[in-house]
Amino acid sequence: MFIRVTTSPDKKFSKVYLVEGYRDEKGKVKQRIVENLGDLDTLTQDNPNALKDLKIWAKEETKRLKGKLPLEVFFSDLQTESDSLFNYGYVFLERLYHRIGLSSYMQNYQSKVKCQYNLDEILKLLVFSRCLNPGSKKKAYERKGNYFFEFSDFKLEDIYKSLDYLAEVKDDLTLAMHERINETYKRDCTLVFYDVTNYYFESEETSELRQRGVSKEKKKTGIIQMGLFIDRNGIPITYELFPGHTNDLSTMRPILEKIKKQYNLGKITIIADKGNNSGKNLDYIDKQKDHYIISQKIRQRGNGLADIVLDQEDYITNSTGTFKYKTVERDHEIKEDGKVISTIKEHLLCFWSLKEERYQHGKRGLLDEKIDKFISDPSLLNASNSFGVKKYFKKTTYDKTTGEIVKTKNSYTFDQEKYERDIALDGYYAIVTNDLDLTPFEIIDHYRQLSVIEDSFRVTKTDLEGRPVYVWTDNHIKGHFLTCFIALTLYRLLQLETNNEYSVNRLKEALNSAVTMKLSKGVYILPNTTATFKSLSERYELNYKYLRYETFKTKLNNILHNK
Repeated sequence: MFIRVTTSPDKKFSKVYLVEGYRDEKGKVKQRIVENLGDLDTLTQDNPNALKDLKIWAKEETKRLKGKLPLEVFFSDLQTESDSLFNYGYVFLERLYHRIGLSSYMQNYQSKVKCQYNLDEILKLLVFSRCLNPGSKKKAYERKGNYFFEFSDFKLEDIYKSLDYLAEVKDDLTLAMHERINETYKRDCTLVFYDVTNYYFESEETSELRQRGVSKEKKKTGIIQMGLFIDRNGIPITYELFPGHTNDLSTMRPILEKIKKQYNLGKITIIADKGNNSGKNLDYIDKQKDHYIISQKIRQRGNGLADIVLDQEDYITNSTGTFKYKTVERDHEIKEDGKVISTIKEHLLCFWSLKEERYQHGKRGLLDEKIDKFISDPSLLNASNSFGVKKYFKKTTYDKTTGEIVKTKNSYTFDQEKYERDIALDGYYAIVTNDLDLTPFEIIDHYRQLSVIEDSFRVTKTDLEGRPVYVWTDNHIKGHFLTCFIALTLYRLLQLETNNEYSVNRLKEALNSAVTMKLSKGVYILPNTTATFKSLSERYELNYKYLRYETFKTKLNNILHNK
């Protein structure tokens, strides 16, 4: 026996196999794979000499087994025909792709437009690539031969052209997805979560969508804003793109108006963070007879709200003294141009957590070092080095010789009162709601579920590598984000079907581990997969080392068409 290392066509990973030689019925010397020993990177992660050790072990094992019968295999005539590895894990995504009506929608749309290439096939490739091996459109095209089922013949330029069509169908397609998901999975939209984030580009060029704004990653290039609604189970409902300089506060209402008119959600409770808390948003939600649970800024809204939060009267403290809360009933006046346009009856929930106070004190310790430096020499303060502390310094002008305040040179003085006020507010939070029937703990529990949308943005940016964006025209940008939205939706549905047992990253690793290698006479070898994939595929009887092509194809088709 000996060790063989096989590298995938895209050079992305290498597999290590234990191989043995044998003689066939005619006495010819052949080779066959005995065992898949795993990924080369994984094997050498803890032991750089793992490959060398395996070769020594294989040699010694051959000596030990000399004279014994060879290991049994399913077929006696196996011989490697190709070193190419083909992924078949994507069939679990394709099953969901069909189940929520994407294939039928795209085929129906194609029948109405003049298009010479298969839009459904291209969308599949872009979505599955985004799910499994995210990268550029060019990389997706180059890897289209890495799947067990072949894609139809289309060119790279066809992929870019298809993005224009995807941009055109975005609203109609996402609505169709929602309706099918609601029909198939019975969406729970009693609570819907909203948030907005941005994605950056490597290019400094701008367009109608690509604009310079406040980047979450502190990038100086153009960005694009995305507002996203998801349901109670974390399944995306819809999204909208906005120019990069759009204020977060103005993104919620346009999407909310659309889903209220088109998505038939019924009465909903919208949960969002303080970045989306504006009088106009709350007024619109309340007038729609819907509810909101939205956090409230307590530091930037003047001392009025801070005084309410810090007033210890009516707080209820738990037995350990680590948590306390109080509810304040109030009439929230919504103003426009200084005039009251409506009044909403609200509950203002104030609460304090010792854990959060300690966390914020820890963060503040890092700021204190910078503050001490700038107190000693305020002239050092500038935009590049003052993040998080500049709000505690008041800008003044003074004459260095006399000390009198005159308009000669800029300087800063430390605002001790504001600093001490902020320290006092550490650990405190405020949430407002117009649902007066909720208990304080129901409000907190509902609000904390907002983390699922934060995780959705993390998945889109990290696991699906939605940014940086490598396409440039606005329509191509829109098409790109539609594929990201669909990819996120497929993973969330897969999580739902597996009772949220696995993270997206775990599912991604599992689906990528499902690869097969073609052997002679229509036989495929199925190397070992992750335990997660074994769990996913358990009911489909894929626990074989070798399968003939027709049998393998039938089993994968069973997955595709399983309801």
